Amino acid sequence: MAPNERNEQTTSDSPAGLFGTSVTLECLERKLQRVLNTLATFGSKMSTEQIGYGLGFLSVMLRLKPDWQGEKAEELPKSFAVKIPSSVTIELFTKQVNWEEKFKDSNAEHFDIEEHFKAYANVLQSAHASEASYYNMVKKDGLKLKVPKVYLADHYGPNGENGLLIMEDLGAIATTKPLYETLSVESVKAVLENLAEVHAYSLLNDQWLSNPDLKMTFAKFERQTGNTLKHMIRNSLNTLKMDHPTLFDPSIDRLIEICKKELNFDYTDTIHEKLGLPPVLTHGDLWSNNMMWRKTEDGKGTTGELAAIVDWQLVHPGCVGEDFVRLLCSSVGTDVRRKHLEELFQHYHTSLKAKLGKEPPFTVAQIISAYKHLFRYGALMVLPMLESFVQADLGMMGTENVEQHRQDVLSRAKCLIDDLYEIEDELALETA
Repeated sequence: MAPNERNEQTTSDSPAGLFGTSVTLECLERKLQRVLNTLATFGSKMSTEQIGYGLGFLSVMLRLKPDWQGEKAEELPKSFAVKIPSSVTIELFTKQVNWEEKFKDSNAEHFDIEEHFKAYANVLQSAHASEASYYNMVKKDGLKLKVPKVYLADHYGPNGENGLLIMEDLGAIATTKPLYETLSVESVKAVLENLAEVHAYSLLNDQWLSNPDLKMTFAKFERQTGNTLKHMIRNSLNTLKMDHPTLFDPSIDRLIEICKKELNFDYTDTIHEKLGLPPVLTHGDLWSNNMMWRKTEDGKGTTGELAAIVDWQLVHPGCVGEDFVRLLCSSVGTDVRRKHLEELFQHYHTSLKAKLGKEPPFTVAQIISAYKHLFRYGALMVLPMLESFVQADLGMMGTENVEQHRQDVLSRAKCLIDDLYEIEDELALETA
């Protein structure tokens, strides 16, 4: 079994919640019977397996195989992906990477690990409401997007009942690419084509703008979690300097100073207005672990065929450049980002024009400008992830050529910082 998966066999009479959550098997059985309009029940060979551990921090993901018993049981789906909003994963990951000690070592003021966990728990309902509303909108309006089929998207109940997503299980045919495996130009284009579909819908319709649930952003997340992301970024930059001085000392010092003086995530929520761009539906967290790709025939690798974009917990009205920055900072190699930027955005623009049936309300030059204005924040949200995931004990660098993967990821981090400086200097000249 992959190092980021844990297996747990459970019987249908288990009284405990699954994997540290409050959701029970009885709850899942009852809800699936309702949405599938069946009286079939979970069988004795029913199993649950946690999937994607370490890949999503605001939820517990599991694979449910019900072993349906009863009339027409053979016609029911054999497996489901269940997403339970929960702070359990972030608590485990925080302890695993020893964030509390790191924050203490970096002199972060008033950092309290328990308050940190409470803050994450507090944003769960808003983040889940965004994702549930998005999937319900996709289903209601019949949008042809690369997302999993959703059987159930329940919001939190008025008495604190846990929210829940039950989706088709794509695990047999698709998986995410590991962080150290970067996307090709053609794979990036596939993602951009899907974003063009999302953006075309949001530009041709305005009802979604009044949906109060579709408002979760990184800036709101940062405020509601007590600026933990800022602490995380500053700590990660210092760690990169101390642990990898050949690559980052003293070049990273300028970025450390920027973060002390000029780090305001609210900027990302309003930059489209300042640039005169209409808002589009923005994923908000578009990186490797939220994109699923078709598996190769032997099931050991992935192809360049996009199967689904998942984890829409931060979907919101945003800038057209926001998802592009997140994608290109986190999931592509330096050469693709540096040499093919205009080609990629031109491809997106052409695709958007075809889906709109008219010229888009922004040019390729405006998209590139938005991308550059957001690059600082895109890079800074990616660097802590890269710094944490190269730690050997997390198992994120695979089982073969581990040291080469670590060095490749660290090199990407160094190139991100170099590109950030170049873009910052360019923007400074424009405003001088």
